Amino acid sequence: MTVPPPVPAPPPADPAPPGPPRRSRPLRLDRLVALVLLGLLLFNPPFLRLFGQGGTVLGVPLLHAYSLGAWALVIALAALWLERR
Repeated sequence: MTVPPPVPAPPPADPAPPGPPRRSRPLRLDRLVALVLLGLLLFNPPFLRLFGQGGTVLGVPLLHAYSLGAWALVIALAALWLERR
């Protein structure tokens, strides 16, 4: 009894095109998760107490100025990261 010859391996598939490696998750999702975590940190009550001690900035209470500035930062980062391609 003879042994049949081995079957040759199929040719390799087309190689991936040159360029950056593909990610399993889009970078946009990673940025949005980071943005949510930043927002949670900035508006965390223990962190807000640091600015609620009094004082003013141009006549505006420090807590209000911080809240408005942090909110504007989160909105600006969201617009920047979502519009970038």
